[in-house]
Amino acid sequence: MGTSPAVVAALIGSVFGVTSHLGYFIHGEHHMQSGRILLSFLFGPILIFIGILRLDGSSSTAIAAKLTTITSASYLTALSLSILTYRIFFHPLRNFPGPFSAKLSKLTHVLRVAKHSDSFRRADELHKKYGEIVRVGPNELSIIIPEAVPAIGGSGSKCTKSAWYDVAGLPHKSLHLCRDRAAHDKRRKVWDRGFSAKGKTGFVQDGVDVEKSSAKLPQALRDYEGRVTKYADDLTKQLTTFAGKPFDASLWFNFYSFDVMGDLAFGRSFDMLKNGEQHHALKTLQEAMAPLGILSPLPWIFPVVHYIPGARDGIKGFIDFCDQQIEKRKEKEPEVPDIMSWLIDAEKSSNDPIHKDPDWLHGDARLVVVAGSDTTASTLTYICYYLARSPEIVTRIRNELKPIHQAGSPTESKDIQDAKYLNGVINEALRLHPPVPSGLLRQTPSEGITIGSTFIPGDVTISAPTWTMGRLESCYQHAEEFIPERWGDRPELVHDKAGFAPFSAGPYSCIGKQLALMELRVVVARIITQFDVSFAPGEDGTNLMTKTRDVFTLDVAPLMMIFMKRS
Repeated sequence: MGTSPAVVAALIGSVFGVTSHLGYFIHGEHHMQSGRILLSFLFGPILIFIGILRLDGSSSTAIAAKLTTITSASYLTALSLSILTYRIFFHPLRNFPGPFSAKLSKLTHVLRVAKHSDSFRRADELHKKYGEIVRVGPNELSIIIPEAVPAIGGSGSKCTKSAWYDVAGLPHKSLHLCRDRAAHDKRRKVWDRGFSAKGKTGFVQDGVDVEKSSAKLPQALRDYEGRVTKYADDLTKQLTTFAGKPFDASLWFNFYSFDVMGDLAFGRSFDMLKNGEQHHALKTLQEAMAPLGILSPLPWIFPVVHYIPGARDGIKGFIDFCDQQIEKRKEKEPEVPDIMSWLIDAEKSSNDPIHKDPDWLHGDARLVVVAGSDTTASTLTYICYYLARSPEIVTRIRNELKPIHQAGSPTESKDIQDAKYLNGVINEALRLHPPVPSGLLRQTPSEGITIGSTFIPGDVTISAPTWTMGRLESCYQHAEEFIPERWGDRPELVHDKAGFAPFSAGPYSCIGKQLALMELRVVVARIITQFDVSFAPGEDGTNLMTKTRDVFTLDVAPLMMIFMKRS
């Protein structure tokens, strides 16, 4: 008596399911093929159905449909069971602590943060429960050991960017998204010219070194300083018009930062300070970025989105706008160089395919606008929160700036770049509220790495969540408190600053950190010297602290403030 066709179909499906996992899915990266893989799962059964009818002409349509269903179901069941069994019992990360659901999939993480988009808070909860190293996904670890920062991103690190960078900016290229180290380093040299990152500029790791005097500003930053101060003055004029009326500080700081970076990228601002409203292109950008904070744990889902009509309309509107602006910018060179001057010059003068590729220029232009504005806007908002809450901080900054202010308004960054207490306030805001709170995803080299006393296997995604790292009592005494003095007069309050990297570290660090710090100093100095700062009636900052979202960068909640012009 022969084996029934149904049993044969089940066996074939099961064998292929296990084989496809062990022979294909378990090896290498497949996130860029996720769309094609999904289509194969959808259309594969149709091919099986047609195959059965052709191979066995005696089979009826009903029997062929039944066998197709059995084969497909057996394949998917066997594939799923093989994947889950491997992840639970045989994966190199099987012995690392973490929630059981994280062994199986990152989907549970997505479901937990879907409502509030607060991945950084979820990571903090997991570390409090499971310790310094937590398995947060089938092939992902979150690490809050301070030495993890240089080990993951330092100049000598062999870690590379993770799969997330392949899909976050699809289908475009930029310095931030480039995973190829050689291509990244080549493009970074062009960017370095745009920031003249030579000489002493007063940084500890990636914050402000409040102990050491800095040399004069690099030439490129001096070229940009005029734009920074112009828009800071425009912001100050607008704040004066509120005349003690409540306004949303986070909104206006966004206007300021985007206007500055729009000018540096396209040779013209978005005119948001002038018009007092958000530019339509940035509205679509922020709407499009909202899913990023929720879906980032599942990089394979982004290529799938490309197959959904209308799913990328929002981001496409911003991309199209930026592409139009960069083409206009190429037609007219400004009198004073901007960031794009260096990138456009490379496109024109270099024979290297990377610099000649217009996708790089367009992608980097968008990078200037988006990445360059987030740090400034969010950090200014949090600084204002602490200024309103702690008047003694305001008094101390004013006393520090008084000699400069009496000699003339501190319009130039060089006048205030060595203001120790002001820099301490900026560092403290960056420590407690880093612009990228969940940290950056990296991939370990194939041979693995050792962090502290723990060996991390190769080809594993790892991160050091900056929000949690900045609040470790092992690194900072009274870690939850805002104490600017820890960066100056009271260094004993900092036990270990190896993990302080709000701008990342090493070759992949934020190249615009000096510019961001210049903007922060200039704006805070103007606010402190020209206004008395307080919360608006009914405002206490609770929404800012609890409802700010993680969309890769911080999407800060509204903060209603009152600025009274000082006599």
